[in-house]
Amino acid sequence: MTQNYLTALPHRAVLAITGPDARSFLQRVITHGPEGVTPERAMLSALLTPQGKLLADLIIFDDGEGGLYFDLPASEAQALLKRFTLYRLRSDAALDLRDDLSVIAASGMGEAELRTVALTASPDPRNPEIGWRAIAPAGGPASDLNAYHAARIKAGAPEMSADFGPAEVFSTDVNHDLMGGIDYKKGCFVGQEVASRMHRKGGVRKRSLRLTTHSYAQPGDPVQAGDIALGAVSSAAPTCALARVRVDRLKDALSNGETLTLGGAPAQVIDDLDAL
Repeated sequence: MTQNYLTALPHRAVLAITGPDARSFLQRVITHGPEGVTPERAMLSALLTPQGKLLADLIIFDDGEGGLYFDLPASEAQALLKRFTLYRLRSDAALDLRDDLSVIAASGMGEAELRTVALTASPDPRNPEIGWRAIAPAGGPASDLNAYHAARIKAGAPEMSADFGPAEVFSTDVNHDLMGGIDYKKGCFVGQEVASRMHRKGGVRKRSLRLTTHSYAQPGDPVQAGDIALGAVSSAAPTCALARVRVDRLKDALSNGETLTLGGAPAQVIDDLDAL
């Protein structure tokens, strides 16, 4: 069933990048794009540490005038501004955190109102089942995040501040590769060597999986198969949760007939484990 919501996302901030080199200077830095962003379609990307850990998840929008809007974690906004300013070197580009702008999201009946206030909008690039996402003037819709988080959890889309912090996880731990957030063919980006090596080796051991349960899970609840510890819930909605688990151990345990539990209650995996 489609979730109906329209909400501001106060845990996200907007970084505007303008100038002749706005679309080129980060091409060698982030995991996807920014070349290729269009007015019709936003792009999922990320900034990694040199060791391949995820510093921030990024959603990139076309500003309609040759520049870009970066939808990024508000908690990391100042640090990211400093990093991107260093990466700019001599490129002709201006970077500004825009307190006059906000990130909003909507689904169902809320999408029509989102389009009336949006400066630029797109289906959520992680999974269109989440709904639409937009950059809009600040002071728009109120913050009512429950339905938004339920939609992204059911769509299998981990998000910084809810599911992980800076430099805590690899991109594959939170499914960035599965959601189109990494372009392994683009050439150099920060952390590319580690990310590419993990991709080539295959057999990713840890993933963020969607689990269903009849009880209301809480972040931190343990996920087990029999007595085997697999991981823990990172975020939860009614009857559905995202949990970062060892998929290799999970597959072995299930093949041996062990019962999957979440916080001690029976649970089931929604995702196709054979595809991971």
